[in-house]
Amino acid sequence: MDGVYTLKMNLSKLILVLFINITLFIIVIASILFSLPGKVLAGGLPVEEDGSWYVEERASRIFYFTHGMIVYGHEFGFYKNPADYENDILWLIFSSSEEKVKDFIGKNVVIALDVDGEVFKIKLNMLTAGTMGFTQIMYFTNWAADKQLLDALMNGHHVKVQIVEPKGLEVLLDIKEDTFDLGGFNNSRKQAEEMCKDFY
Repeated sequence: MDGVYTLKMNLSKLILVLFINITLFIIVIASILFSLPGKVLAGGLPVEEDGSWYVEERASRIFYFTHGMIVYGHEFGFYKNPADYENDILWLIFSSSEEKVKDFIGKNVVIALDVDGEVFKIKLNMLTAGTMGFTQIMYFTNWAADKQLLDALMNGHHVKVQIVEPKGLEVLLDIKEDTFDLGGFNNSRKQAEEMCKDFY
């Protein structure tokens, strides 16, 4: 009986030591990952030395985008269809902790883009929304940018993005606006166009 008890105690200690070692290993790996530059973790090809904009192929489209200055997981940018690369289709990812944002999938949402004080209000379609952990990730697109907006972005420094309508969606947002650096916008747009030309 003592032998069985000792075996159980040793097994419990072994499991505890194993658990501690695994936990320490996870902490070490997480520390290494969080110490890496953002451009290593973000994927895509950084086109500026600061790595603020990325160009990559997704689902046979060429995306060029940057991450939010408030929430890194937010994305602002555009994509081009290789067969129609003259057009820049706006692409936006925002997040919320409220699952009710999914009620707005397929509906138009008014977005305010403030480019260094010049404000553009546009209607974007909420393409879809998905759950990641406790966060709802919303995807907005299907609007071709006009020359006025593109000129402002090409000459701007920052764009502040805010979802303003419908109010039913706006009230569900924990963080109602985010700011995006435009430092790599011009070069990434050019690179996206070149990738489209070489696509076929």
